[in-house]
Amino acid sequence: MKKNNLIKFAPKPKEKPIINLGDLYHFNKQAMAQLDPLDSALLNVKIKEVSDRMATKEYWMLLCNERKDYSVFKINNKDNIQKELKETLYNRGLILAIDKQKDENYEIWIRDSKTKENFVYYLFDYTFGIIET
Repeated sequence: MKKNNLIKFAPKPKEKPIINLGDLYHFNKQAMAQLDPLDSALLNVKIKEVSDRMATKEYWMLLCNERKDYSVFKINNKDNIQKELKETLYNRGLILAIDKQKDENYEIWIRDSKTKENFVYYLFDYTFGIIET
């Protein structure tokens, strides 16, 4: 019996298409586009939660790097935190989400009222960012 000298190769695996989802920020930005702004009852609950936390420190920063928007809060009167925070957020657009992060800071998604683009803001203790002499 004659032996076949052909070498059999395994079939080439089909190449999987590369799907580029972009980075996590842009993925979240697209997901936020599907959300409606927070209703007033839930927004008030979230604002109170954040305000209570802000009352524990003297300085806080609200930061949106994409928009180059940086605001510092100096907490002088704890009774005004809710009003000032709500007004500051509303001045930036429609509030989509306010979520407390593992590090005790807040991630806040806002939709620009004019462009309808969504942006993430971070609110965090800024005590160590202030130098007083």
